[in-house]
Amino acid sequence: MKLRIPATIAVFTLMLALAGFMKEQPKGFLKGNLHTHSYWSDGNTYPEEVARWYRDHGYQFLAVTDHNILQEGRKTKVVGKDTVVLKQLVEYRSEFEKQGVFLILNSEEISDASEKKPVHLNGFNLTRLVKPAGGATTGECTEANVKVIRTALENSGTPEWIMVNHPNFVWGLKTEDLARCGARFFEVFNGHPSVRNYGDSAHPSTEVMWDRANKWRIDNGVPLLLGTATDDAHQYDQYAVGKANPGRGWVMVRATELTPVALYQAMYSGDFFSSTGIELNDFTSSRKRLNIMIKEQPGVTYKTEFIGWVQGKDQPEILKTVAGVNASYKRTGKELFLRARITSSKPKANPFAVGDVEMAWTQPVQ
Repeated sequence: MKLRIPATIAVFTLMLALAGFMKEQPKGFLKGNLHTHSYWSDGNTYPEEVARWYRDHGYQFLAVTDHNILQEGRKTKVVGKDTVVLKQLVEYRSEFEKQGVFLILNSEEISDASEKKPVHLNGFNLTRLVKPAGGATTGECTEANVKVIRTALENSGTPEWIMVNHPNFVWGLKTEDLARCGARFFEVFNGHPSVRNYGDSAHPSTEVMWDRANKWRIDNGVPLLLGTATDDAHQYDQYAVGKANPGRGWVMVRATELTPVALYQAMYSGDFFSSTGIELNDFTSSRKRLNIMIKEQPGVTYKTEFIGWVQGKDQPEILKTVAGVNASYKRTGKELFLRARITSSKPKANPFAVGDVEMAWTQPVQ
C-alpha cells in the first residue's frame, strides 16, 4: 500500500534539497550529542556538569533529554543528605553557550510504553513539554508520539526533529514500527549498556532493522530513516563497560552555522555522519557515487563497506569493501539505497561492549 506524504512535508523536503544544492558548504563538521540525562530525571549529576563535560570534550552542541520533563520550573533533588534546587536551562546555559562555539538544545525524551514494552523518542528544540501519547501497540504508540512531538515543533523551524530511541531496549520495537512511525531519525548506535544494538540470535541488530525499514519506506514512498549515534549517558562518576557513560557515540553535522535551524536542516537532508570515534575529512553522496575520505590516525587501518539494497533482491548486501582512507562506490542504477559503514582497527576507549572498535556510518541515499 502506498502512503501519501503530507504536502507540507513534501514541499519542505524539496526546499531543503534545493537549499543544500545552492548553499555554500562549511569547511568542517559540528560535533554533537543528542541523548543524555541529568539530575532532572535519572542522570547522576547536575545539568550544568553535563553541559561542562560535553563543552570541555570538544562538542559543539548538546541535547539534554531528560525523561518527560523540560529543565524549567522548580525541581528539587536529594543529593547525599541535602535537598537542592536544580538549575533551570535558562539559568545555566549562558555560562556555557557561546555563539558559533557551543549550543544547548532544549529537548526531552518522551518516555512511553505499550504492550509492556518501552517506547522512547526524543524531541529537539522544544518550547513546551510533550506528554506521552500512548497507543494500543508499540507501533501505534510510536506513531502517536511522533505526531504529538511534530505538533509541538510545528512553529519552531525544526518541524521534524524527532528521533526514535534504542529500538532494541527490552526488545521494545519491531522493524515495522520504525518503518511506519514517520520519524526521520533513529539511533543506530546508543551507548547505554542495556540497549542491545547488536541484536541476538532471535532479534535483528539495529543496522539490520535500519535497512529493512528503509526498504519498506522506499516501497511506500516515505522519506528514508536516518541513523544517529548517541551516548544516552546517565553516569558521570564511574567509567567502565556496563556503565552509561558519555563519549561513546555522536553525530558530525555539516551545518552552515551553529544554530538549531541550520543543524536541523543539515541533518534532515542527510548531511551528517554518525561515529563512535572515526573522523571523516569529507564525504560526498549522490545518485551516481558515494565517496568517503577518512581522517587517518597513525597505526590505524580502515575498512569501508558499501551497503545497499539492489532491485529484485530480498535483503541488503555488502556491495563493495575497500581498505584504506579513501573509498568510492560507483552506483549501477540498481541500488534502491546506498550507505557506508566504516570500521577501524582502533579499540574504542570505554566501549559500549567489550571488543568494540571505532566505527562510523553515513546516511542512506536513494
